[in-house]
Amino acid sequence: MKKYLRPLGAALALALLAVGARAATAGDSLISLSYLQSTFFPKAAQAGEEAANKALQKTYDSAKAQLDAVHGGSAGSTSLGNYSGTLGQRQWSDGQTITLPTGDSFLMIEGFVDLSHTGVVVDTTDGTEVPTGGQLTANHRYLVGEDTTAVLTVRSGLAALGLQGSYSLSDGKDVHTPFYDVSQQHWFYEPVNYVYQRGLFSGVNANHFSPGSSMNRAMLMVVLYSMAGNPAQTQKSPFADVPDGSWFTSAVIWGAGQGIASGTGSGFSPGGKVTREQTVLMLYNYASRYLGRNMAAGVDLSAYGDADKVSPWAREAMSWAVGQGILSGVNRGGVLCVDPQRGASRAEMATMLRVFCEKIL
Repeated sequence: MKKYLRPLGAALALALLAVGARAATAGDSLISLSYLQSTFFPKAAQAGEEAANKALQKTYDSAKAQLDAVHGGSAGSTSLGNYSGTLGQRQWSDGQTITLPTGDSFLMIEGFVDLSHTGVVVDTTDGTEVPTGGQLTANHRYLVGEDTTAVLTVRSGLAALGLQGSYSLSDGKDVHTPFYDVSQQHWFYEPVNYVYQRGLFSGVNANHFSPGSSMNRAMLMVVLYSMAGNPAQTQKSPFADVPDGSWFTSAVIWGAGQGIASGTGSGFSPGGKVTREQTVLMLYNYASRYLGRNMAAGVDLSAYGDADKVSPWAREAMSWAVGQGILSGVNRGGVLCVDPQRGASRAEMATMLRVFCEKIL
């Protein structure tokens, strides 16, 4: 918003500068040229900027007061449609579209929301116009300009957004995740939806999936245990680092008993990262040992630049997983790699599990 009233500040500054200029041309010996350049002119410009900002704030406060008077109260509906009297945070779901008229204000808090408009929408946080077709920035406030209709489209499972003013709302998806950090634009959007809706994965908290964070060995065992129906376990844990009563104890006992997973040499290492080759081995063992499936032949891994990095105990499982499309290669500087030693992210794990469930189960 500042840029719209900066001409006012410039005018005030020019007036002050003109006074200084007249003093200099009149030969006033009390005002030196160096003083004008180093002190007077900068202070005059600063004074003009401060005056412009003060005028801007006064104008904005007046407009906001009028808007509050018209739309006083909390979220509800009127003959004009829905309205919200404050910018308090509300949840909006995947695929919903919110249409806003001139004068509405909104605050983007968290999630992914696209913006399209027919005129001018101003980002009042940084004082710039926002082009249509862009994405809202978290913790920025926006104002719909004159003769403008703005449309917000939610792209993440949920989005946190505050609105002030009247609006219309179109329905979104019937089924969606509760995650702010998983959007339709992400390659892992469908896999995350798949594993969440089937109860295989939950978020790291109520509204975050944390797709880029690594899975650990305990997390994967819990997922596989859930896929098996969480059968009751009566045995004791064979690993000293898997205590009785923890959230992963039954899953580890079950996995070890079925031959799906073994220890690392220093226990089970439940908090250790689960690598891509460890993941495909556990999936291979789940299918072959627990489900008793006849496993399809694998593919030749020699086309992958790091095939020699695959551990001997994981080669058969890795070959099988690549052949089934459960694990895909990764481009590393123009070289296709399987990244066997890298920790599998939660997004990658969701993708692998989706393919595994659809092709193997």
